[in-house]
Amino acid sequence: MAEHHALLARHHEGLLPPLEPHLPSYRDPSAVSAFLPGSVGQAALHRGSDVLSTRSPSPAPAAQEPHQPSVAYGRSAVSKTLRVLKDLSEQPEEEGQGTADLKKKNLKVLLECLVDHSSIGEAIMQGEDGDGLALLKSLLSDSEADVRRYTAEVINRYSTLLQGRKQICVSGCVEMLADLLQDPSSADVRIASGKALNHLVTAMDARDEICNHPEGPAVVVKVVRALLAISARDSEISTPSLIPILYECLSHLLVAEKATELALQEDLVPLLIHTLKRRMHKVASLKVLVSLCGHSQGKRAAIDNGGLQAICGMLTSQETVERQVCVNFAFNHPVILDSQLSARATLLMCVDESGKHKAGILVPNLVQQLYSTDHDLYKNALLAIRSISESPSTRVLVMKVCIDSSTAPLNTIQALEDDPEMQARVHNDHRVHLAAFRYETGSPSTA
Repeated sequence: MAEHHALLARHHEGLLPPLEPHLPSYRDPSAVSAFLPGSVGQAALHRGSDVLSTRSPSPAPAAQEPHQPSVAYGRSAVSKTLRVLKDLSEQPEEEGQGTADLKKKNLKVLLECLVDHSSIGEAIMQGEDGDGLALLKSLLSDSEADVRRYTAEVINRYSTLLQGRKQICVSGCVEMLADLLQDPSSADVRIASGKALNHLVTAMDARDEICNHPEGPAVVVKVVRALLAISARDSEISTPSLIPILYECLSHLLVAEKATELALQEDLVPLLIHTLKRRMHKVASLKVLVSLCGHSQGKRAAIDNGGLQAICGMLTSQETVERQVCVNFAFNHPVILDSQLSARATLLMCVDESGKHKAGILVPNLVQQLYSTDHDLYKNALLAIRSISESPSTRVLVMKVCIDSSTAPLNTIQALEDDPEMQARVHNDHRVHLAAFRYETGSPSTA
């Protein structure tokens, strides 16, 4: 019985308010358990109320309702913060820096509240009549750079829910976010708007809504122009950390045929190939190349601008990057390698007739990837070689490389010189592969 009461006491201790108040600005995830899935019953509702109430960003004490205490002002912190922001946005900007500071403080408090789906859903419900997103749209055009930055971060939180994405696409905030990509006053504003756009178009529903919207083509053009302007040498708005974000955003937008046509008209392909040749932002730029090659016009533009030569060396890359999802793949990969995306882009370009004739330089590296332990890399390389072999001129090159290298990976030929048994095993293994695409090694008809 004593042990039972001891366990009950430990259980009740977890439900008590913390002895030390939790500071909302404390960003150490290891010490913060509020609003996390594992914090159920851990007194998350008790945290932070006294601290935030002492630094209330309300423009006047009359705007507060102390009868409903909770996170920022009370239990309805989100709705009250939006109400205060609406009052502040209706005030003329000539009143000085005080109004801008109050806007920034309220936006910071709103960001502190929007930490889970319940609070984000509450904020979205406040704007179902159109006032909520109209307020954020007006704040995106504020004269203060920090106000625009925090507003873009709030829109980024809204885009985590389906209802929020619908409101963002309908309200016209997407076009304003695209305009802020070239904001001349602050790099933080450009990065925040780029992250918000990228997070938005990652979802299929928002991407389709943008591409089918009458203003959708303008968004694609603005993103491409922003990428070209930021990447230009001696650019006044140079933001290197924004370039991979914009590439990631374009990799989702260019799934649509119309978006690809507009991107080609804005001369995106030369910059993309130049980026690949310099081995910069490899994963993000390869995703854009894969999306472009999904369309016939983009495929030919990539081939004509030297896309096959640019990705030749990447086929043998073994650099491991963080977990990312390529829109052209059917499922999530635990790890995506540069060589996986390169093989995918090679396969798409080799489907085109001109790509078959120009892909001869890739054959040795593709043969090497036939022995990769990664199934996706092996399959894409196998299918690419099959497409290349459909052309008689490149078929000879495929056979010559396969026989001369004894079907071994290029970086292991030296290790197999003193091992005839292993050489024979690898050679027979590749003969099986050749039989799979119906070309026998000893038949003169395949020459």
